[in-house]
Amino acid sequence: MQRSRTRRALVGSFVALALVATACGGGDDDDDVATDEPADDEPAEEEEEASGDDADDAGDDAGDDAGDDAPPDGSELADEVPEEEPVAEVARGGVLTMLLEAETDTWDIPGATCVTSCINVMNAVADTILVVNADQQLEPFLVESFEVDDDFSQWTFTMREGVTFHDGTPVDGEALRRNFVEYSRGLLQAQVFTDLAGPPDESIVLLDDMTVQVTFDKPFATFGNNLAARTGWVLAPSFWDDPDRTGAVPIATGPFVMEEWVRGEVTRVRANPDYWRTDADGGQLPYLDGIDFRPIPDVSTRRATMEAGDADVNMDSFAENKEFWETTWVDEGNGLARVGPDREIGYLLLNNSKPPFDDPQVRRALAHCTDREQYIAFRSPGDRLIDGPFAEGASGFVADPGFPQFDPDEGNRILDEIGRPEVINYGTTNVPSNLLTAQFFQEQWSTNCGLEVAIDQFEQSELVGRAISGNFEVFLWRNHGQGNPGLEFVWWHSRHAAGLALNFGRIQDPEIDELLFEVWATDDLAELDRLAQEINREFAAEVYNIWLNTVDWQNPYREGVHGVQTMTLESGTPVQGALVGRVFLQEAWIDG
Repeated sequence: MQRSRTRRALVGSFVALALVATACGGGDDDDDVATDEPADDEPAEEEEEASGDDADDAGDDAGDDAGDDAPPDGSELADEVPEEEPVAEVARGGVLTMLLEAETDTWDIPGATCVTSCINVMNAVADTILVVNADQQLEPFLVESFEVDDDFSQWTFTMREGVTFHDGTPVDGEALRRNFVEYSRGLLQAQVFTDLAGPPDESIVLLDDMTVQVTFDKPFATFGNNLAARTGWVLAPSFWDDPDRTGAVPIATGPFVMEEWVRGEVTRVRANPDYWRTDADGGQLPYLDGIDFRPIPDVSTRRATMEAGDADVNMDSFAENKEFWETTWVDEGNGLARVGPDREIGYLLLNNSKPPFDDPQVRRALAHCTDREQYIAFRSPGDRLIDGPFAEGASGFVADPGFPQFDPDEGNRILDEIGRPEVINYGTTNVPSNLLTAQFFQEQWSTNCGLEVAIDQFEQSELVGRAISGNFEVFLWRNHGQGNPGLEFVWWHSRHAAGLALNFGRIQDPEIDELLFEVWATDDLAELDRLAQEINREFAAEVYNIWLNTVDWQNPYREGVHGVQTMTLESGTPVQGALVGRVFLQEAWIDG
């Protein structure tokens, strides 16, 4: 008889699923995709979920590498930012202003490259089906409960009674089923549903008025983490029925309703008077009257706006600002959102499908010719050197996975033996700081190993298209940090490496493919860590990318703002720390 795992919101007996919400990493989650420069100049692409957009893990028994390489539970990193002093009484009312690094093109999520800025807005107007807590467990959120069979191939969701969309229609089983079907047909979100057991109408079924069952043809333990991120926002049938929905505002279930969207200027959301959630004391949410999200692409302008007191919350991944936010900003009485242990990774994305980087010896030689510490000192000060796709504190981290270190003598030896490429084409957008970075690597590779490097500049709007189509040799990129290695599947598995590919590097590695399917088949934290460490070592051995640095996002907020990254969960456990600049403002409030 098959055993099922059942999670009920009011019981709080949750099986530990080693999953934590993702990214956009560059790519969200799912998560965010990536950028040409790991600074704020450019928006990231679609996340892992689209992949789907984010997740994290830990464990006691990580196998051969337990000990120094076993990830902590994340609490030490999360506690780097002091907690606020308790406040006697929450103040209601007021409109909070949050600054975003980019505008969003569409709220039609199934086909949208919904990156970090988009995710922050959607988290205010929509609720995810599930949520990941600080103990790295999945909990029901919009749904009342969910069940998973023993091999993670069948997921059953039961909706809460009495929840309505912003248009007043009920959030019932049919609305949830419609949501899954629409996502399964989207250009990007469809990749989350690739392994459905059959056509959507047969494998996404309504069991009763409030219950939906989704069946896959193989284990898919990571599906829950997708539903705690981009794939989990539930939108109303009226939104799906809108023939112009690509330009429409979302109609969802969240604490705020999107009332105005002026592209490039402001997205105004206002309190939902019929929101279904209350705080820990039973008080109606939200506290705020509304939020104004203002896109300001220039990182310096965003910082200046915060310092002038003209905004309440910011997002910033620019390394040179990190020390300011963590010291001066906090010392002046302001705050920073609590963060999770995972970090985005900055790296040189290599196209492994064509010359010169289809040759592993060329990739290895280039790694030896790259002084990565010098790159951090001059182009990414304040960031930390990394040798793989998982940051310290995250599942899969290995202190020394065997990635080639800076050794120009060895680089030259390899190139003398196999011959130097005629030219290496370094692609970059026409942002001045990106050109400086391109020139930095051009000079390094020429000086250290006698390589000819041509710089190919293009419009920012072309970046993601070139990555998806494989029209590049090497880019500077940022991605990953989703929190669960299973959410990296679309970025690394060979089935996503052909045609218009989310596996941008066109990596085709049978060992990584098998490890990724093993990751999908378990929710054991220690096993997830062990498998991710094996993936880390395989990346180092084959040098599919040249890893550079961790990317530390900051979400600073001014004095008098409270409740950033706070969410009352029915289990009593806090929500996980912010990943890749994505914060919850559902319970934010401002001093009266």
